[in-house]
Amino acid sequence: MIPIQLSLSGFLSYRDPVEIDFTSFDLACIAGPNGAGKSSLLDAITWALFGQARKRDDAVINTQSAAAEVSLVFGYEGNFYRVQRLKPREKTMMLEFHILLQDEQQPTIEADSQAVLQGRWKPLTERTLRETEARIEQTLRLDYDTFVNASFFLQGKADQFTQQRPGDRKRILSNILGLEVWEVYKQGAAERRRQVEVEIEGLDGRLQEIVAELAEEAARKQRLETLQADLARLAQERAAQEALLANVRQIAATLAEQERLVDTLARQLESARRMGLDQQARRLARSEERQTFAELLGRAEQVQANYAAWQAERQELERLEEIAGRFRQHEKRREAPRAEILAERARLEQEMETLRLQQQAVDATDPQRAQLAAQIEAERTNLAAADERLARRAQLEVDLQAARQNQVEARAENTRLKPEMDELKERIEEIRSLESATCPLCGQALDAEQRQALVAQLEAQGRQMGDQFRANQAWLREADARMADLQAQINELSPAENARLAVVRSLAQLESQLQTLEAQVSTWEQEGARRLQAIDEILAQESYAPEARARLAEIDAELKATGYDAAAHDSARQAELDGRASEAEMRTLEKAQAALAPLEREITELDAQIAAQQQEIERQEAEHRQAADGLAAARAQAPDLYAAEQAWFASQEQENQLRMEVGMAQQKVLVLDDLKARRKNHEAQREALAQQVRQYKQLERAFGKDGVPALLIEQALPEIEGRANELLDRLSGGNMSVRFVTQAAYKDKRREDLKETLDIQISDSAGRRDYEMFSGGEAFRVNFAIRLALSEVLAQRAGARLQTLVIDEGFGSQDAQGRQRLIEAINLVRADFAKVLVITHIEELKDAFPNRIDVEKTERGSVVRVI
Repeated sequence: MIPIQLSLSGFLSYRDPVEIDFTSFDLACIAGPNGAGKSSLLDAITWALFGQARKRDDAVINTQSAAAEVSLVFGYEGNFYRVQRLKPREKTMMLEFHILLQDEQQPTIEADSQAVLQGRWKPLTERTLRETEARIEQTLRLDYDTFVNASFFLQGKADQFTQQRPGDRKRILSNILGLEVWEVYKQGAAERRRQVEVEIEGLDGRLQEIVAELAEEAARKQRLETLQADLARLAQERAAQEALLANVRQIAATLAEQERLVDTLARQLESARRMGLDQQARRLARSEERQTFAELLGRAEQVQANYAAWQAERQELERLEEIAGRFRQHEKRREAPRAEILAERARLEQEMETLRLQQQAVDATDPQRAQLAAQIEAERTNLAAADERLARRAQLEVDLQAARQNQVEARAENTRLKPEMDELKERIEEIRSLESATCPLCGQALDAEQRQALVAQLEAQGRQMGDQFRANQAWLREADARMADLQAQINELSPAENARLAVVRSLAQLESQLQTLEAQVSTWEQEGARRLQAIDEILAQESYAPEARARLAEIDAELKATGYDAAAHDSARQAELDGRASEAEMRTLEKAQAALAPLEREITELDAQIAAQQQEIERQEAEHRQAADGLAAARAQAPDLYAAEQAWFASQEQENQLRMEVGMAQQKVLVLDDLKARRKNHEAQREALAQQVRQYKQLERAFGKDGVPALLIEQALPEIEGRANELLDRLSGGNMSVRFVTQAAYKDKRREDLKETLDIQISDSAGRRDYEMFSGGEAFRVNFAIRLALSEVLAQRAGARLQTLVIDEGFGSQDAQGRQRLIEAINLVRADFAKVLVITHIEELKDAFPNRIDVEKTERGSVVRVI
C-alpha cells in the first residue's frame, strides 16, 4: 500500500480540513512538538482502511466537531483506490470504497495526486459496512494487526518481540507470524473428533439394541407358530358361533313380525273404542238438547206474554224519545255558555296552581342562595391559593433552567479536562520511568533535580486540573439532586394551572346560579304575588265569565216550559232494555218447535250405531288377546339373541386380537433379516468413523504447538535472522550480528532432553552475549533490525508487498553516532520501499531528511505543512 493523498477533518486533534500529498517525496520526516498530532496522521490511515486506531467510535471525533471524516487515496499492485470513512457523532458510520477505472491515460504511481483524483472512479462498496471492510482487507491481503506490525514502528512497540522472556518469544513470534490460526485448526479438528465420537457412541448403542433383538430369534419363531395354531382353532369356533347366531336371528325376525301384528291389532282396537266413545258423547249431547227443547215448549205461553209486554214498552219509549228530541235542542244551546264558564274557572284555577308552585320554588331558594354565597367565598379563597402556586412554579422553572445551563458548562469543562489530565499523567509517568538522564521527549540531558522539578511542576498543574475536575464532579452530583428536587417540585405543581382553571369555571358557575335565583325572587315579589291574590278573590266571588252566566239563565227558563220528565224517560228506557231477553226466548221457542221431530230420529239412529260398534269392539278384543297370547308363548320358547350376539362378538374379538398378535409376531420375525443387514451396515460405518477419529487425532497433533507451527517457526527463524543480520550489519558498521537459539539445556543436569526457548544472542567486538545484557542504544539497533526483518517476512507470508515503512519516535534512546547510523540504515533500506515516513520531535534531526511534514497545534486544532 502506497499513500497518494490523505484528507481529514474533525478527526482527533484535526478540527479543520487538512490534506497531505505524498506523491512529491519517497522519504520524509514528520516533525512537530509532542501532542501536536503527528501520530494522529497514522491513526487516520489505519482508521480509514480498517476502522481502527488508538481510539474507536465517537472517541475519534474532535471535541469541537460534529463528525470525523478521513479520505485516503493509495496505490497498490498497479491500481489506485480511494477509501472514504465518515463517523457522525452518535450516528452510524459510513464507508465508501472505489477503484480508479483503467484507460489509455492511466496515471503511474509517480503521478501527482491531482492526476489521480481527476480520473473516473468505480465503486467497490458492498451492501454493509462489514462486507466493505472485508473487501478492503481482501484487496490489501492484510488485516489491521498484520498491517500495523508490518508497516508501522509505533511508539513503544519496536521492542514488543525482543523485550519478552525467552520462554514467551516463541508464542509472540507465533502471533506475529499469524500462526495462532493453527490453534483454531486444532480446536476445529478436536471438535470434529468429538462429534464423530458422539456418532460412534450412538452407533454402539444401536448395535447393542440390534444384537439384543437378534438373540430373540428362536423365541420369536416359536411364538409365531403357537399363535398361528391358536388362530386356526379360534377361527373354527367363531364360524360355529356365527352359524348359531344366524339361526337365533331368524327366530328373532319371526317374533318381530308377530309383535308388529299384535301392535296393529292393538291400534285397531283402540280406534274402535274411541269411535264408540264419540258416538256415546254425541247421543248424550242430543239427549240434553231434546230435554232443553221440551222444557222451553212447556213455558210457551209465558214466553209469548213476555214478548207482547216488551213490544208495548218499546212503543212508550219511542213516544218519550220524540219529546226528548225537542228537549235536547234546548239542552245543546245550554252547553256553550256552561262550557265557557267551566273553561274560565279551570283556567283561573290552573293559573293559581302555577303561581303557588312558583311561590314554593321561590321559598325553597332561601337555603340554596345562602349555600351558594358560602361556596363562592370558598372558591375565591381557592383561586388566590392557585395563583400563588402558579407563581411558585414559574420561579422553580427559572431556577431549573439556570441549573441546567450550569450543568452543561461543568460537563463541557470536565470533557476538556479529562484528556488533558490523562495526557499530563502519561508525561509524568514517562519522565519518572527514565533510567538514564536523557529526556525521552527532547533528547536533552536532565539531572535528578531538574527531573524532580519538572515532575513537581507537572504534578501541581495536574492537581489544579484534578481539583477543578473533582469540584465540577461534586457540583454535578449535587446539581443532579437539586435539579431532580426542582423537577419534582415543578411536577408536583404541574396540576396548579388546571386546578386554577377549574376554580375559575366553578366560581363563574356559582355566581351565575346565585344571580339567576336572586332574579327569580325579585320577579315573584313584583308580579307573581300580586296576581295570586287577585285570582283568589275572583274565584271566591264567582265573578268570572259574566256574559256566559246571563245566557245560561235565559236557556234554563225556556227548558222549564217544555214539560219534559227526564225520570219517566229513564224508567221507560230501562224497562225496554230489560225486556229485550224475551225476544231471544221467542226465537228459541220457534226453533224448538221446528227441530224436535228430526232430533228424535237422530237419537234413534245413534242408539243403533252404538250397539253395532260395541259388537265390533268385542270381536277385536278377542282377536288381539289371541295374538298376544301366541306372542307370549313364542317369546318364552325363543333363545336369547343378545347372549348369542355377545358370544359371537367375544369370539370375533378374540380372533381379531390373535390375528394382530400373529401379525406382530410375523413382523418381529421378518425384521430380523433387516436387523442383520443394519448390523453389518452399522459395523462398517463404525469402522469408517473410527478411522476418522484416528485421522483427526493425527491432525490435532499436527496442528499443535509442536507440529506445523513449530516447523513454520523453525523455517521462518533463519529467514528473519538473515535479514536482521543484513540490517544490523549496516546499523553497527559490521560490528554486530544476531543469532536465534530455539533449544537450551535444563538447569537440572540430570535431564538429557532440551527445553523449548527462543534466546537472542548478540555478537560484537566483546564476544557473544544475550540480548538482555545490552544497553538501550545498542538494544534499539537490534530491535530495529529484528523488527524490520519480521515486518518483511510477515508481509511476504500474507501475500502482500511491504511498500510503506513508518518509524514513530525511534531516535530518543540513541546517541549521536547511533542516530547517524540509524539514519544511514533508513537511507540504505529506502530503495526497498516506495514511501518511508519518520516521526520525531528532535529539532536537529528535522534537516537530516530530504522532505519534512511539519505538524503544529493551534487554537483551531492541528495543522500540517509539507516542506
